[in-house]
Amino acid sequence: MMNPMHFKGLDLNLLVDFGALMRHRNVTRAAEDIRVTQSALSHALVRLRNHYKDPLFVRAKGAMLPTPRALEIAGPLGEALHKVTETFGRGLDHAALNRTFRIGLVDYAAAFLLPALMERVGNEAPHAQITAEHMSFEAAKRLLGTPDIDFAIGVFPSTPPSCSRELLFVEEFCVIARELHPEIKRHLTLEKFAALRHVDVPLYRSIDLMLTKRGVARSFAIKAENILTVPFIVARSNLLATVPKGFASIFSQFCKLRVFDTPFKIEPYRIQFAWHRRSQGDLAHDWFGGIIRSIGSDLRRDLLPN
Repeated sequence: MMNPMHFKGLDLNLLVDFGALMRHRNVTRAAEDIRVTQSALSHALVRLRNHYKDPLFVRAKGAMLPTPRALEIAGPLGEALHKVTETFGRGLDHAALNRTFRIGLVDYAAAFLLPALMERVGNEAPHAQITAEHMSFEAAKRLLGTPDIDFAIGVFPSTPPSCSRELLFVEEFCVIARELHPEIKRHLTLEKFAALRHVDVPLYRSIDLMLTKRGVARSFAIKAENILTVPFIVARSNLLATVPKGFASIFSQFCKLRVFDTPFKIEPYRIQFAWHRRSQGDLAHDWFGGIIRSIGSDLRRDLLPN
C-alpha cells in the first residue's frame, strides 16, 4: 500500500502526465494521448522532476527513456491512478445504460471490430445500441463533434485540433491476385507488378507517391471507393490490388485469392480511432472508447501480428 506522504505537495493531475510519458516515451504522442499541449506536458515534467529530485526521463535515440527512479515509482503510481479511475467508473450503471453510440467507419475496420464490439457491449450494457456507417475520411472529419458521430475508426491522415485520436493497430500491405492468374507464377516481381493493371483504392493512393520515387506508375482499370468490393473484382479479373494483409486474410480463401508480399518497401498501414474533445468527462463515452481500445489491443496481440 502506498504511503500517503508520497503525494504530499504533489498535484495528483501529474499522475496522468507521468503515466502518458511511461506509455509513449515521447512528449508529442503523450501530449496527444491525454489531450494537452506539448508545452503543458513539458512543464508538468519539470514539476515531476522537482518533486522527485530526479530527471525521470532522459532523451536517447529519439525517445524519452525512464530513469531507474521512474521505473521504481511507475508501478505504485500506475496502481494509484487505476484505483482513482475505478472510482469514477463506478458512477456508470452499465446494466441500465440505454444509449446509441454512433461510429463512422473509414475503410474496412468494421470487418475486424464490429463483431467483437457488439459482443463486448452486449455483455456489459445489454440495452445500449450501436449505429455504424461507412463513410469517407472527409465526411468523418466533418461530422466528429456533431450528434451524428461519437467515434470515427479508420485511416486518418490528420484530424482537426478539436479532436483526439489514438492508434488501434498496425499491419503491412500486400498484393492480391486471383488464384489462377495467367501471368503470375511463383513470385510477384516489381516488373510484373508495374506491367499489370490494378484496382484503384483511393484511400491508399499514398502508395503511388512512393512508387513514383522508384519510377513506377500503376495503370488502373477501375476505381473502387468501397474496399469491400475489391476482393470480388480481383477474383473475377486479371487485376491486382494492394491492400492491408488483415483485409486480404479475410477474403483470400472465400474469393480464391493469392496473397503476395509487396515487391517494394512501404510504410505500414495504421488504423486509428478519433473523437471530439468535448466528449471528455462523459462516462458512457469514455467507457465505450475504452472498449474500442481493448479490442484494438486484442487485435494487435492475436489477430494481426507484425
